[in-house]
Amino acid sequence: MADAPYLARLDHTKTDVARRVNAVMSAVSLGVAALLAGGLIVAVSSGMGAITIVIASLGLVAGAVVAVLTGRRRRALRLLVGGDDIALRIDRDGIRLAGAPPIAWDAVVFVGVLDDRERTGRLRRLPLSGALARATVRAGSPTLLCEIGVRDGVEFRHAFGGAGGADRVTLFDEFDGSRRGLIPLMLDAVMDDATAHQSAQVLVREAERRGIPARAFNRVFEYFDWKGPMIDRRWPVERGSRA
Repeated sequence: MADAPYLARLDHTKTDVARRVNAVMSAVSLGVAALLAGGLIVAVSSGMGAITIVIASLGLVAGAVVAVLTGRRRRALRLLVGGDDIALRIDRDGIRLAGAPPIAWDAVVFVGVLDDRERTGRLRRLPLSGALARATVRAGSPTLLCEIGVRDGVEFRHAFGGAGGADRVTLFDEFDGSRRGLIPLMLDAVMDDATAHQSAQVLVREAERRGIPARAFNRVFEYFDWKGPMIDRRWPVERGSRA
């Protein structure tokens, strides 16, 4: 990359749609969960059959899980959405996200990309799960996910100060004296497809130029096996494969 920084801009239409759909999914899931909770109380107090109680309980749990996931997705989207049009900046000093503190290159442990577009495309074409898959994608679930592993996740969380987004940095057990962190970037949820793909390529390329492990995958378990040993010492690996 030349001295000029790489800038990735937001797709405001995508971002607005993701916010609206995510809000609707959250409201619907909470409403369904509340109704099922009331129904469950009635079912238990009136002595309804065990099957009815089990079904209501499973529905309540499912509604609560969807509500939690939509909240997490909303906070993750904020990592790339700030006060201007720039979602992501990559330059000689490091990586800058619109909604997060700067990340210096020497703090980066790895850059991983999971291109899940093919599998998601198959799910979206299925008769039963297709509608849910399409809704979750519109709500901001990425099909092109980039993750940045940082050497000291606790320090990076503290750098947020009081700003939101710190809780989307996943922390792992102590690793070489610090707890490594994982930052999810839902690229194609807030950028047009071409910009998201280019951003992933630039992130991988610039990390590789600096000797930082960086790869793109289209299989989930292969990606987990690659990144796991670099953030979690308990991850089972072959000798010599730990970064």
